[in-house]
This record gives sequence, C-alpha cells and structure tokens, in this order.
Amino acid sequence: MQVLKKIWVLMLVILVTLPLNANAEDSDPILIKAHATAYCLPGKTASGTEVREGICAMSDPNLIGMTAVVYQRMPDGSIGSYIGTYEIEDTGCSDNVIDVWCTEEDCQGFMDKVYENGCKGKVYVQLVNAKG
Repeated sequence: MQVLKKIWVLMLVILVTLPLNANAEDSDPILIKAHATAYCLPGKTASGTEVREGICAMSDPNLIGMTAVVYQRMPDGSIGSYIGTYEIEDTGCSDNVIDVWCTEEDCQGFMDKVYENGCKGKVYVQLVNAKG
C-alpha cells in the first residue's frame, strides 16, 4: 500500500509540474529541505497581493512568482505524503522555512499534516519555475 501511495504521489508531481515547465527555460525543479509553518494574519504580501489560500512565504524575494510543491519529509529522509501546492507571493520567514497562509480555522489542520507520521514539521519543497 505504501509503495502504491508513493507511486501515486510521484505521478501527481509529474502532472503538477509538467504543465508549468513546458514553456519555461531553466525550469528544472529544485528540491530543498525545509520546515513548514502556517500564518493567518490578514494583509498584503510582499508581491502586493492580498493574502489568500494557496499562497506561501519563503525568505528569498527572488522566489516570488515560483510555485512550491510541498511533501512531508519522513524521519528516514524519504518523501512522504503530498501536502499541497502554493504560489510563492510573500517573504518574511527564516531561511529553509515555508510559511503557508491559511484561514485561522485551517491553520491547525495544515500543521497536523506536516507533523503527522513523525515528520515534526519537516518537509521537502519542490520549487517550480512558473515565471513566464
């Protein structure tokens, strides 16, 4: 069952990233180790848009406009469950942190996902160049 789940996640990654990479040069996805957090404060992002579901913050302003595909980082270092896909529109967090915007009601659910299976908030973030 675990093998089928991992195959399904891999197929999902390919399906999610393939359309984004089809017309972009230098668009090889980058996989980084990170720690996931969530925020729910209202306001504007570093890119000037209003915060909303489906966005996240990372420390490097050069990442604004990219897409982050997030997976659990299992205690043994393997890729775990798919957590979500987010547009990087904000900054303001520490290096190697992805801060996902959620409604106040959904913050705990997001944190439960990144802490389940012994992951302790550790994730892999696949950066996909979605810039035109």
